[in-house]
Amino acid sequence: MLNYALSLFLLTIQSIDLFNNHPDEISLTKIDSEIVLDGKTNDRAWKAIAPLPLVMYQPVFGGELTEKSIIKVAYDQQYIYVMGELYDSEPDQITTNSLYRDRYSGDDTFAIVLDSYNDDENAKWFFTTPAGTRTDMQISNDSEGEESINRNWNTFWDSATQITDEGWFVEMRIPLSSLGFQEVNDEVVMGIIVYRYIARKAERHIFPSIPADWSRGFSKPSQAQKIRLSNIEYKKPFFLTPYLLGGFDQQYAISNSGNEYELSDDFTTEAGLDLKVPISVNMNLDVTVNTDFAQVEADETQINLTRTPLFFPEKRQFFQERSDIFEFNLGGSNTIFYSRRIGLEQGQQVRILGGARLAGRTGKWDIGILNMQTDDLSELEIESRNFGVFRARRDLINPNSYAGGIFTSRIGVNGSYNIGTGFDFLYNYADDHYLDFKIASTFDDSFEESFSPIDNSLIRLFLNRRTSSGIYYRTTLKRAGPRYQPEMGFESRTNYTLFDGRIFYGYFNSPDSPLRIVTPGLRYFTTLRNKDNSVETMLFEQPLEIRFKNEATVEVTTTWWYEDLRESLFFSDETFVEPGSYSFIGTEIMFEMSDTRALRSEFGARISKFYDGQQYSISAAPTWNQSRYFEISGEVELNYLKFPERDQEEFLNIYRLRSLIALNTKVSLQLLSQYNYLARQIATNARFRYNFAEKNDLWIVYNEITNRDIERAAPVLPKFDSRVFLVKYTYTFH
Repeated sequence: MLNYALSLFLLTIQSIDLFNNHPDEISLTKIDSEIVLDGKTNDRAWKAIAPLPLVMYQPVFGGELTEKSIIKVAYDQQYIYVMGELYDSEPDQITTNSLYRDRYSGDDTFAIVLDSYNDDENAKWFFTTPAGTRTDMQISNDSEGEESINRNWNTFWDSATQITDEGWFVEMRIPLSSLGFQEVNDEVVMGIIVYRYIARKAERHIFPSIPADWSRGFSKPSQAQKIRLSNIEYKKPFFLTPYLLGGFDQQYAISNSGNEYELSDDFTTEAGLDLKVPISVNMNLDVTVNTDFAQVEADETQINLTRTPLFFPEKRQFFQERSDIFEFNLGGSNTIFYSRRIGLEQGQQVRILGGARLAGRTGKWDIGILNMQTDDLSELEIESRNFGVFRARRDLINPNSYAGGIFTSRIGVNGSYNIGTGFDFLYNYADDHYLDFKIASTFDDSFEESFSPIDNSLIRLFLNRRTSSGIYYRTTLKRAGPRYQPEMGFESRTNYTLFDGRIFYGYFNSPDSPLRIVTPGLRYFTTLRNKDNSVETMLFEQPLEIRFKNEATVEVTTTWWYEDLRESLFFSDETFVEPGSYSFIGTEIMFEMSDTRALRSEFGARISKFYDGQQYSISAAPTWNQSRYFEISGEVELNYLKFPERDQEEFLNIYRLRSLIALNTKVSLQLLSQYNYLARQIATNARFRYNFAEKNDLWIVYNEITNRDIERAAPVLPKFDSRVFLVKYTYTFH
């Protein structure tokens, strides 16, 4: 025992000396003996590796660590290995709320963030819990903004954990083939961040020492420690994943006479495949034939109380890999390429016959090429279409700057087309200050006019300071012409000029305060119609966010709006706002409890003048982890609109209930039921998964849309609109 303690002390001194003498780049230890992935951390290879020097990131940056943590990282020809000996003085208080894959429920966690391309912008994020539950995510835009975290991304990797009376212990094994990297002169440089999170204390131990200047600094690739891997004799495998699918689809549709609804039954059997071919260690070709997304989680119902369309995130797995390359953000959810335009039309699925995607990095270039062919959809009179995207960008000036371009095409067999082009330039011109310039143009067969560089284009200038500490800002100036029409993208308004200016002050409190950071702010936003330069929308907003050291959050926002409507704005068939100019003020408050509690909730309330009426809103989203095997959550959103002068009122309510059942980390069931009060419909989505091994899955999926109050229309509505039952099996050869 004395010898072990002495060895550990010498290794610790060695690690401190190593990092002090090589602050910019360190050589990772390459192992030549086997590591058995069992979570026991007693393999001979681990004993020869120095632990990483850890610091406290939160609740108080640089504070004293309350528990002992030992983290080590190594690699061989095929894998990166990470181990953690995470001691706990109260092992019975270790938080393990869920066994459900990719579901974080406030558990203790152990994580690694790998900037494998060493570009200071993008990374892969892997973490596991004491129960062995794994989550993987993709990071873009240096982890700035919620849209920079892709929670739907998945890849191959393994972990194993052990809980003892000393704490919990973990080993992770991440294939180099799941990362992609740049090799120069037989050496690879990556960025790495590792951390341990103790849920009940909201305490994070981290390497390297990243200052608490960002709300999510523990996942910022630009702050990662540079590591070097040498002499990797590496061959990237290819993966072939065929699938078999069978089931039935029942749909009710109005008869030709219009007097009744008729039921149609469609029994189906399908087969298809996905193929991943390595072009190089950092470039993959993905091919898909008869693409199917039966197992994709259903969208959550949303209520729209604005004049702009709703945006739904992409959840289909084929579009997740290196999705950051294809990103061309034009502010908010607006973009010139929105992958949900492929294979989805007016809420209906359109069969994807097949396609291919080439994506990766070569030198200083990120390259992405996508081409997919969809079938026709006779119900909506939509012809077969080809969708293409080409995206390229190159690092220049400094590691956090680049210039690039994008080309999109949607071409129908009948000759219809929509073409999009774009150029973007991101420049980190000083410390945390960034300039982001974009210009995008579209060409569409529906316009007879010749191309105009102003009328067919959108131009955006975005200035911001990437920090959460002190004074920071986000300023946008944008103009979209009348013929800018990105049919393969998403744009919430047309033919407008926009200014959006925001300024914040982030203040980190003293170590003794229960508050971690307080952030007041101011915002001014306006959009003008280009046709006559009249104001379409204007608002002044005063947000205040308070984050506690236990991870609870309070947000209070007071807003004054001005809206000028040229057309009626409908919320239901009988509730609307007439054209005219309106100004109104409202206040919203949100409270989110610490997610480390087994029983927790989010609450929200809003009271506001609303055009020529009033809006009252209440929301609650409770979650209860009864055990690691069962989680139940609900969400209630109640919106009451009242327009006394026009004798109109409406309830726009959503009720949502979700159950997650996991027998272990491989067998799980998710049930999601949503009730839309306005539509009087219940949508149910049930997904059973048996994950035999990575990319070897059995899925059983059931979807149903049920009508309530069936006598509210003539003819009488059917009891259900549709029912779908599918069984799908995938197996990956590699």
